[in-house]
Amino acid sequence: MKAIDASAPHARIRALLAKGVAAAAVSVALAGAAAAQTYQPDQGEPSMSPAMPDILPLRERAQVHDRWLKRRLDTIVPALMRENKIDMWVLVAREYLEDPVVGTMLNATNLRARRRTILMFYDPGGGKPVERLVVSKHGMGDVFKPVWDMEKEPDQWKALAKLIAERNPQKIALNTSSLTAFADGMTHSQYSDLMASLTPAQRTKVVSGYPLAIGWLETRSLEEMERYPEIVRVAHAIIGEGFSGKVIKPGVTTNQDLVWWYRQRVNDLGLASWFHPSVEISRRGVKGVLREEASVIEKGDMLRVDFGIVHLGLNTDTQHVAYVLRDGERDAPSRST
Repeated sequence: MKAIDASAPHARIRALLAKGVAAAAVSVALAGAAAAQTYQPDQGEPSMSPAMPDILPLRERAQVHDRWLKRRLDTIVPALMRENKIDMWVLVAREYLEDPVVGTMLNATNLRARRRTILMFYDPGGGKPVERLVVSKHGMGDVFKPVWDMEKEPDQWKALAKLIAERNPQKIALNTSSLTAFADGMTHSQYSDLMASLTPAQRTKVVSGYPLAIGWLETRSLEEMERYPEIVRVAHAIIGEGFSGKVIKPGVTTNQDLVWWYRQRVNDLGLASWFHPSVEISRRGVKGVLREEASVIEKGDMLRVDFGIVHLGLNTDTQHVAYVLRDGERDAPSRST
C-alpha cells in the first residue's frame, strides 16, 4: 500500500503494512473479569482491549468519503496518468457488476453504477487539470462532470465516441488485464461494444489500464493514512471485547459462537466484515487445530482469531492470539511447561 502527498503528487511514501498494520500475533490471558493481564502489546495500543473509538454516523461518514474521494481523484489519478504517459482513461461498469476500480470511485450516494456508467479521465497536457467526465443518465453528483445530453444523442456509445474524437488522445486506457482481476473489470460485452464505437485509427490507441488501476487501488492519501490507525483500533477493540469473559464462557462457548459474535458485533456497529472471521483452537494433546466445526472452548486452550473490518472504505486484517487461563493460573504458561 502506498501513500501519496496531495501537496506533491509525484512524491510517494511507501508504507509497508503487514496484513493491514496489525497482523502480529499477541498473547492475552483470558479468564473472565478476574484475569490479570500482564502482556504488554507491541502495536502502539495501551492495552489489548483498547477503548472503542467514536464511529461516525452514516451521514458524516458520507461527507468524509466524498472529501477523500475528491482529493484522491484530484491528485492520484493525474499523477498516475502522467507517470505512465496515458492521456485518456475510460472505465465502463454496469449496475450491480461494478469494475473493481469504478466501485471505489462512486460517491457516497451512488452505491452502485447506474444502468451503464462510463467514466472518462482526459489529460489535455500543458499543466492543465485532468478532466473528469461521466457519460451516464444519472450523473455522479459533483465528483464527475456529466456530459451526456440524451435528447441530442440517445446512443450512449456514440456519445462516448464523440467525446473521444473531440479530444483525440494518443492513448486510451481500458481496464483489461490478464495479470489481475483488479485491472480487468471491463466485461467482454462492454469491451466489444466500446471497440465497435471507435474508428480503426482510435482502436490502435487502446492500451491496458493495468498501471492506472493498480496504482489507484494501492495508493492512499495522507488523510486516509492518518485516519487508518483509528480504524485499526476499532478492530482491536472488537477483538479485545470478544477475547473476554464477557463473551467467552469456558465449557459453554464454541469457537463458532465467537466467530458469529464477531460478525454480529461488526454489523451492530454499522460496519462491514471484510471476510468471514475464523477462530482456531489449539489444545494440548489434540493434533492440529480445531477450526471449521463448532468446538467448545475449554480452559487451557489457545485461541487465534483472523479478523477484518471495512470502515470508511479501508480494510483491516488482524490476527490475535489469546490463552484461556486454567483455575489458579494468573498468566499463560511458558512454552516449556
